[in-house]
Amino acid sequence: MKHLLKFLLVLMLCLPNLAAQQAKQKIALLLYNGKVFTADAHFTTAEAVAVDGERIVAVGTSSELRGKYQAAKEIDLQGKLVTPGFNDAHVHFLRGALSLLNVVLTDTKSLAEAQSKIAEKVKTTKAGEWINGRGWDHTIWKQNFPTRKDLDQIAPNNPVFLVRVDGHVGWANSAALKLAKIDRNTKNPEGGEIERDANGEATGILKETAQGLVAGLIAQPNQAQMQKGLELALDMARRYGITSVQDNSGYETTKLYRDFLRADKLTVRVSEWQDFEDSVERLKAQRAEFEGFKDDKNRLKLTALKGYVDGTLGSRTAAMLAPFSDDAGNSGIPRRSQEELTKMIVERSNADFQIALHAIGDGANRMALNGFAEANKTKFPCNLAGTTPTVKKVSGYDACVENRRNRIEHAQVISPSDFKRFEELGVIASMQPSHAISDKRWAGERLGEYRVLGAYAWHLMQSYRVHVPFGTDFPVESINPYITLYAAVSRQDAEGIPVGGWQPQEKLTIQEAIRCHTFESAYAEFAENVKGEIKAGMLADLVVHSKDLLTIELKEILTTETVYTIFNGKIIYEKK
Repeated sequence: MKHLLKFLLVLMLCLPNLAAQQAKQKIALLLYNGKVFTADAHFTTAEAVAVDGERIVAVGTSSELRGKYQAAKEIDLQGKLVTPGFNDAHVHFLRGALSLLNVVLTDTKSLAEAQSKIAEKVKTTKAGEWINGRGWDHTIWKQNFPTRKDLDQIAPNNPVFLVRVDGHVGWANSAALKLAKIDRNTKNPEGGEIERDANGEATGILKETAQGLVAGLIAQPNQAQMQKGLELALDMARRYGITSVQDNSGYETTKLYRDFLRADKLTVRVSEWQDFEDSVERLKAQRAEFEGFKDDKNRLKLTALKGYVDGTLGSRTAAMLAPFSDDAGNSGIPRRSQEELTKMIVERSNADFQIALHAIGDGANRMALNGFAEANKTKFPCNLAGTTPTVKKVSGYDACVENRRNRIEHAQVISPSDFKRFEELGVIASMQPSHAISDKRWAGERLGEYRVLGAYAWHLMQSYRVHVPFGTDFPVESINPYITLYAAVSRQDAEGIPVGGWQPQEKLTIQEAIRCHTFESAYAEFAENVKGEIKAGMLADLVVHSKDLLTIELKEILTTETVYTIFNGKIIYEKK
């Protein structure tokens, strides 16, 4: 009897706890005891996140969520910061990774160092076979463009073609020029230039569209190389907390992405871009084919048409309103006339395509804005899928211009009178802060003291209520999003130079920078209703960081690492 009474007493004490456990809602994952930066407009923070399936089910305090939910897996964050997964709004995801399989000249400090790397590749390459790669930057070497002769010395028996770090200039040797039939009589293609010496001979430098004369001869990567490249890209994304990419690798790339998706190996959400240069008929045919595959649009979709208006500042091919301050008589290379560009924009906009135009120089940005202004004069639907209808009263334009969400990629140099036009026309300024800390070495000389005030101006752009998503432009820059955040808030290089930051008036707060790399990027792809913030109902794409980005010294951002990457509700990376 004594034992029975003791058992009943224990049972009575346990029943309330047992009932409470049974009353709890079962979920897959609970993160608690942390600092959850939701990335909403008010920069709200919380302590815990509950996840079930592919969605976030609740955000709140640790005690509240632990009392309400029973998770199959719980993670005690021990105070660590959680943010939405990074969304790289401008990246050459697959193509960038493929470039790492060739000769990589990124960060070579001299021509001699670059030649040494190329010579190593020559040793393992048969005579007559192509050698290609990318990443060289003559401004780091502190010299003018290299020439074909610099390559002929080390690779006389192989055609060589190496793309500059910005992707807008190619460097070829004599063997490659011969195969491309480029000589003193070859005319410049539209939107490009074959650089020549004093005797009229090609130097080996091919600017903008002229690169295609040689690049078109190089065989495309085979299936095995493509798969290896994508595996490399996905591995980098997982390690850096990147859960979404807006990719400029081309429509054909979606076939490989689809294979990975169906094998449950695609661990980023992909918004792929089509080619602005293609005809409307071809673009529509691609869309129709793509729709037939019935992919999960939260995992793989088509969004913008990517086109080019000009080149880059580093290669002095950006289209400027006035000549470069350090190169009198050179105002860059626009890819086409204003009339032709506007015609193409209007035609594609009328066919309901979002447009994303690469524009670096102030002249190129104005050309793009002029084209968008003309396109906005025509009607556009206010009920696009995935958007919140926005009525925007702008004199002379359709009320739903914001739902076009046309974009200018880079928007690096803007004339003072054109900042407000971005807001008026509903144009997104898709920017990559790491460019500023790479280019600051020579940007002042290129632009002069007046124009540089409108360069890499993400803070000024936001002051006009313009949407500013962040990307990396990998492989032009590192795919590491912590570098993007550091550049946005410090305006300094990794050595902390200059003290106080270059053009410091353009600094953002770390909260603003994170939101640009999450919510604003989602907005740019019509996805702000499903990702980019941490709140109930959103897709469960989260990053746990090794350091509290909101409070640490700026230089510590560069040494912050991803502890967990959570994608679609599953842990896909854990730092060991």
